[in-house]
Parts: sequence; C-alpha cells; structure tokens
Amino acid sequence: MTTQQTSSNAYCAILINCSSLVLRLSHDEIKESYSDNPMYVAEYIENGMKENLIELAFDDQKATLSCAFDGNNTCNASYIFLDNLDELNNYISYLNKTYAYDYIQNRWTLPNSFISIKKAKDDIYFVSIY
Repeated sequence: MTTQQTSSNAYCAILINCSSLVLRLSHDEIKESYSDNPMYVAEYIENGMKENLIELAFDDQKATLSCAFDGNNTCNASYIFLDNLDELNNYISYLNKTYAYDYIQNRWTLPNSFISIKKAKDDIYFVSIY
C-alpha cells in the first residue's frame, strides 16, 4: 500500500468516525468537542419553526461534516460532503473493506450507526444516522 493510499484511508476513517460520533450529541457538545475545526453555525427560522445546523470543515480530509438536529437539539443525522468527488471511490472502498453492507437497506452498518450514500442534483454525499 502506498503512502498516499494509507493517508487516504486514514482520512476516510477519521471523517466516517466523526460522522458517527456526533450523532446523539447536543448542539453545544458538538461546538465544544470540535472547537479546533473551522465551524459554521446557523439557525433557520420559518413560520415559527426553528432548525439548527452546524457545519464542520475538515481541511485535511477535504470535506465538510454537517450536523442536523431534532426538536431536543440533539444531532440525529450527519452528512459528509466531499470537496472533491474524485475522493468518493476512496471512501466507498474504505467502507466496503471495513463494514458490512446491508443490501436491503442500502447502507453500511457501523458499530453505533449506519451510513449510506445519496445523490442530489449536483452532488453525491454520505448520510449517517442511528
């Protein structure tokens, strides 16, 4: 395995682990735990409904981790957006080598969560849920 493959696998492992670790954490716990990362914190209000969002930049991994919150302000889903989709195959390969894939649910099974891949109009991203 080349040095570049090793570092790519390490980056995949770090980001996928973080996508699982933020689940079930509160808004404040995520802000405190990831205070060393560049962070975008937003509150969206429409028709009396409030929604919080935290986006964490992972510069070494060239990706952003977005956290969505439920009504109790607990992270109930996280999203990995890669800066460069050329890295997508590295993440899929890492997931395939490391975790079992559930073909019925279309997701990988991690110890405390699940991660799947989604396609939007202009992007492909990963979603972690518990």
